[in-house]
Amino acid sequence: MNSFILSSLVRFFKGFGIIFRNSGVYWLLMKIYNGISASWKNSGIMTFLRRNKSDGASSKTAAAKVIYCPFTFLSFLKRKIGGFIENNIAQSCICNWARIYIQSFMAVNMRFFGIMLLGAAIGYSAGGMHISRIALIAGAVGALMCVFNYNLMGFLNPSKFVDLLKSAAGFRDLSFDFFDESVQKGRARLVIALLCGIVSGIVMSMNKLYGAAIPVALFCLFLVLYAPVTGVFMAVFAAPFVPTMALAGLCVWTAVSLVIKSVIQKDFKWRFDGIGMSIALFLGVMLISSVMSFARIGSLKVWAMYFVFAGFYFVIVNTVRTKEQLYAIIKVLIISGALVALYGVMQYVFGWTTSNAWIDEEMFEDSTMRVYSTLGNPNVLGEYLLLIIPVAAVYMLKFRWKELSKWTYALMTAVLALCLILTQSRGCWIGFMISVVIFVTFYEGKWWGLIPVVLCILPFVIPQTIADRIMSVGNMEDTSTSYRVYIWLGTLGMMRHYWLGGIGMGEAAFSQVYPFFSYNAIIAPHSHNLFLQLLVEAGISGLAVFIALQAVFLKKMSVVYRANDKKSESSMLALAIASGVIGFLAQSMFDYTFYNYRVMAVFFMVIAIGASMKHIIVPSEGSTE
Repeated sequence: MNSFILSSLVRFFKGFGIIFRNSGVYWLLMKIYNGISASWKNSGIMTFLRRNKSDGASSKTAAAKVIYCPFTFLSFLKRKIGGFIENNIAQSCICNWARIYIQSFMAVNMRFFGIMLLGAAIGYSAGGMHISRIALIAGAVGALMCVFNYNLMGFLNPSKFVDLLKSAAGFRDLSFDFFDESVQKGRARLVIALLCGIVSGIVMSMNKLYGAAIPVALFCLFLVLYAPVTGVFMAVFAAPFVPTMALAGLCVWTAVSLVIKSVIQKDFKWRFDGIGMSIALFLGVMLISSVMSFARIGSLKVWAMYFVFAGFYFVIVNTVRTKEQLYAIIKVLIISGALVALYGVMQYVFGWTTSNAWIDEEMFEDSTMRVYSTLGNPNVLGEYLLLIIPVAAVYMLKFRWKELSKWTYALMTAVLALCLILTQSRGCWIGFMISVVIFVTFYEGKWWGLIPVVLCILPFVIPQTIADRIMSVGNMEDTSTSYRVYIWLGTLGMMRHYWLGGIGMGEAAFSQVYPFFSYNAIIAPHSHNLFLQLLVEAGISGLAVFIALQAVFLKKMSVVYRANDKKSESSMLALAIASGVIGFLAQSMFDYTFYNYRVMAVFFMVIAIGASMKHIIVPSEGSTE
């Protein structure tokens, strides 16, 4: 870090900055910047964002009272039977065993896992009716592990390597002493481990993957039931990796665990704000459209996914209660996104399972590879990255140069941005540029003075294939562009007839009506535009509620942004989250971004993280609790 080259570069940039700030060009740019800044501050948009209107007023409306009924009912249950349920849980043998299982699993107790492995070998042999070599090896390893009664997790705290990883990820205060040491001395954990191992082994004799997953699945189920916030961490991290139904199951189980917690915990109060009311109204409108759909069963199935993933907003807002939890979840979101992006970059470098299915080969002969990582489609991957990159950039800017975490997040931001480029998704590029414009303008508007320098450098660093893709935006000779335009025209034709109530949610309803309005006999599963899709599915009310939801959300982010200095962590994160959401919505003009349920889940997770920040950072601006 103190090398001659780096110190020379620092001196060069400092000297260049002094000369530039004393130049006439800088004076002219500052005049332009100050004029634009003054006009923007007095604009109608900023007046709306600055206007303080508490959620308390909206919570007194009749609609809010109706929507709040489920939370009122849960509060009623807590008063009537909360104590009874809590006492039964405390005295329950099953709940006690579940707690022991969680503590032993978190401690990574060698004897506990040795007994489990030994039980799995017994169960596998019994289920398969023969003793295999794998069972013998597993049994021998398990028997050896039983000799040692050590908690491997306890060795991680003094580890220099672990300290290095914590510092790099920005989790300096993370401690691994989160398990109950006393639980590791009883015999109950050994009985539990043996039973779990036998059941797992029997299932493995029929399906190895399912059998091996049983111990981990039980741990996750019990842990989320014990602490619902862990389910939020799991869902945020796992969203881009696991199948849709597995993610939905995790979200539902976390919600159930939160409901149980709300009933038995005396001081628990539900958070209900303007964003939550907008989401509830949105789901209500979409439910009505699904009931009246041209394909009712198919639409209700789609609505169920909306209900799970959009409704997960209430789970996140009501589980994330401290700054530590909030910032940890944001870092987990970034790390998960960086892993997705890294796999996408590796796809490109090594040519893993990529294809030219999303490229017009006649227009882009040299562009034969678009990455899609774990999300199955380059555009979907780009939409996911739009929500992650601005937040990752915050920690790249926030940490000091001498901190390892700054370089880690700088690397992750670079990988995320590179992966976005490799998706070759022009709509996502446009959305990203819009989010960058917003972030830079509000974070440090003076950076726009570097635009002339950037414009001079870009032609020398942008590959020709990328430049060709950018220049093709709006070119009707590109089949991707013409395909979308014809679909939009057909969808507009549908809207003239169904603008009031819509046709119902999902591909089944769309495919029944769209063929009567299609252009050039183009078949499409959706309108390739989120706003048109919402309009055609649920009518003008569905689109209006969704737009209102975004307006309320951006207003809340404005409150957080203005609550502290704009260079503070909370203000920067609020700005980054808002920028990412706006970039995502910009891309939604060119694609139906909710078509992939996992991306829709991440979108509402990001909305919920932003709302949690509002509750934690500016609690007085508040919600109904």
